[in-house]
Amino acid sequence: MTTSLSRVVESALPALSGSSVTYNAQNNIFLTNGYTSAAGNTYYQGIRLSDRIIVSYNIGEGYAHTFLNGVNVYGFNGREKRLIGSRSFNCYFFSESNAKREAIGIVTDYMKGQIKLMGASVESSQLEQFSEKLVEETYNQMRRIA
Repeated sequence: MTTSLSRVVESALPALSGSSVTYNAQNNIFLTNGYTSAAGNTYYQGIRLSDRIIVSYNIGEGYAHTFLNGVNVYGFNGREKRLIGSRSFNCYFFSESNAKREAIGIVTDYMKGQIKLMGASVESSQLEQFSEKLVEETYNQMRRIA
């Protein structure tokens, strides 16, 4: 991975200001530095990006389980990002499939709103396929970078 890409990732999200980002090849994800609470739980962000969206997972590791505390999806044009949706959770066990499903749901909800504003009509199945493709690109893009 190039140093310039790390700089792009670090500057892409305001929550990363002052935090370094490392690439975890095993899980195909950028990770921020974590912090440990007084209760002994560790919290950090996992980030995947493509040339169109950034998906940021808020992850917490307790003594027995890893939790998905939230998902944020940003539209990204290579320089600027804009939050298009987020979801927060309480006691939601982390799994790649759950995290991906939530990101797809956020993109789908956003696209539904945009389609409605345009007065257009798109079949739900097409919209879900498109949303899945956008999120899947963040996984595939990461593999091409590493």
